Amino acid sequence: MKRILILVLFLLACLASTARAGSLHWKCSYSLVASLDGLQKEQFQLEFALDTSTRRAVLIGNAGLADVDFYNGDQGVTFQERLPTGAIQTTTITHKDGSSVHSRHSIVLGQLAPTQYYGKCN
Repeated sequence: MKRILILVLFLLACLASTARAGSLHWKCSYSLVASLDGLQKEQFQLEFALDTSTRRAVLIGNAGLADVDFYNGDQGVTFQERLPTGAIQTTTITHKDGSSVHSRHSIVLGQLAPTQYYGKCN
């Protein structure tokens, strides 16, 4: 009887915690990129998810999930990914209309390879 009571309490606790949990998602599409080669049209997509209860943010890509830091301000939200090379990638999305810029400060074979993408998220 005691085991059943513990199991019931555990299940109720799980249900209560999932009822409070929530997440926010952003699907971003970019159609313009600026690089050392100039301004070009290019299709590029990113997706972000934020667990509002744990405050864990992830970048969802074709290689899986990557943890990212986030900062939510009064006009927009910014996600920041720190790479093993020492480079940082940031994505800023406005609260007003979802306009977005994704900046990559990549290092490839010891050389900077910066790019900046312009688009929208919803």
